[in-house]
Amino acid sequence: MNNSADSRPLTADPVTGTPAITVTNLVRDFGRFRLGPLDLSIPVGYITGLVGANGAGKTTLLKLLLGLQTPDAGELSLLGHPVGDDNVAVREDIGVVLDAPFVLPDWTIGNAGRALAPFYSRWDTALFGRLLNRFHLEPSAQVKSLSRGESTKLMLALAMAHQPRLLLLDEPTSGLDPATRRDLLDLFAEFMAADPSHTILFSTHLTSDLERIADHLRVLSHGRLVEAGTLDEVVERYAIARGPRRALTPQNRALIYGLHERADIFDGLIAAADTAGFGVEVVIDPATLDDIVVHLSTTAEDVPL
Repeated sequence: MNNSADSRPLTADPVTGTPAITVTNLVRDFGRFRLGPLDLSIPVGYITGLVGANGAGKTTLLKLLLGLQTPDAGELSLLGHPVGDDNVAVREDIGVVLDAPFVLPDWTIGNAGRALAPFYSRWDTALFGRLLNRFHLEPSAQVKSLSRGESTKLMLALAMAHQPRLLLLDEPTSGLDPATRRDLLDLFAEFMAADPSHTILFSTHLTSDLERIADHLRVLSHGRLVEAGTLDEVVERYAIARGPRRALTPQNRALIYGLHERADIFDGLIAAADTAGFGVEVVIDPATLDDIVVHLSTTAEDVPL
């Protein structure tokens, strides 16, 4: 696996001269699960997909970036400022969608907007109204009456109405019907097109969404970063090997990530550069993004980037 981040320099903020997100030597140890040591950068001006199996550490990383959890070691920064700094300007520049509403369940949707508006100098009431209309959300509806999909749409409306530069999204399209997912992806594309400094970090397990909108990819497995690069670069680095088990040798077995053996056949992910290590009995096919995420996520815990 690649031992660096992207092969091209990360795009930096034109004002601060830094990436949108920087994580250095991060560790968060829960005993049963350990995130890190983790180093990563998220470039300004792109949509970056954060992917991995359930339990890989995606939500933990987002909560650490938001200051909702405290790391055991390491440093994190958002938009050039250390996480934990009481910087109002930075908070205004960040929009957040987590897996549950952060507003009171007895509030109406309209009340939620009015409650948050005073905390943001760039809050746009008209934009909030347009987003509610786009998402078919009634301002008079109570938060506790909303479905999961409607709750996600409300969180997006609240996150985007104060016109942030950076969106942190935790599984925003999970559980949504295809039409709604498409509308949300269109909205993210519009957000990115509106300003070259806009950035999205998008945690998801739906690789079809990433294939449509993501520019960069970060893959977590067992709390470690196992891949990083542009979407195209990552896909081009891998292939799928399939063949009879008799074609496996100790040498080429070691080249396979997420080896799957059944009956008399095998399949697994390999680096595209390692195809010469397999004989004529083995079929080599291009890897899909789903192949890469699945096989890297099932690779042994002690295989780091």
